[in-house]
Amino acid sequence: MATTDRQATTLALAHALSAAERGLAVIPLSRTKLPALRSPHRAGPAPDQSSCHGECGRFGHGVHDASTDPARIRELFAAAPWATGYGIACGLAPHHLVGVDLDTKSETDSSAALRELALRHLFTIPPTVVVLTPSGGRHLWLTGPPEAVVPNSAGRLAPGIDIRGAGGYLVGPGSRTRHGVYTTAPGTSHLPPAPCPPALLRLLLPPPRSP
Repeated sequence: MATTDRQATTLALAHALSAAERGLAVIPLSRTKLPALRSPHRAGPAPDQSSCHGECGRFGHGVHDASTDPARIRELFAAAPWATGYGIACGLAPHHLVGVDLDTKSETDSSAALRELALRHLFTIPPTVVVLTPSGGRHLWLTGPPEAVVPNSAGRLAPGIDIRGAGGYLVGPGSRTRHGVYTTAPGTSHLPPAPCPPALLRLLLPPPRSP
């Protein structure tokens, strides 16, 4: 039986609330994987509005709306009844989540590229949550130390490897998009996000500024 939009929204909310119970801050997403709520400042290009991260008290600030509070999450989804998925904010306490996105759309084998990096820099990816994307990609969930601000990047680590860090988000398992449903890889749903290996973390952080 096909899943209707209303059913997809109900399921997305349930999955989002479950993630929040694990300390993961969430926002509703549309089928395009973008935040479901549009900016309340889209008609006002004033500089003080474009830099608003939710201080105005309204919804529609993307990942800055993310919350672990069940009441607020329900309010977010009630304001976006078309949402069919949810995003998990990266870089926030208590997990300081870092997402390693292994893409399959590029000609490069991103999994092989990660293995090569691991051999070259002497690290091992520990058992952790792995989310399978509809296109065949994989999202590895890792945690960083509180003092480390991992930036978002696309292909900087290696072709086909994107990083979701502070200010970014991962599409949560159970989300339904135009291309299918995100699912947790077998045998990983019970795992907590594993600490990012120090050698990998050094590769993800920006180089120190010269004095």
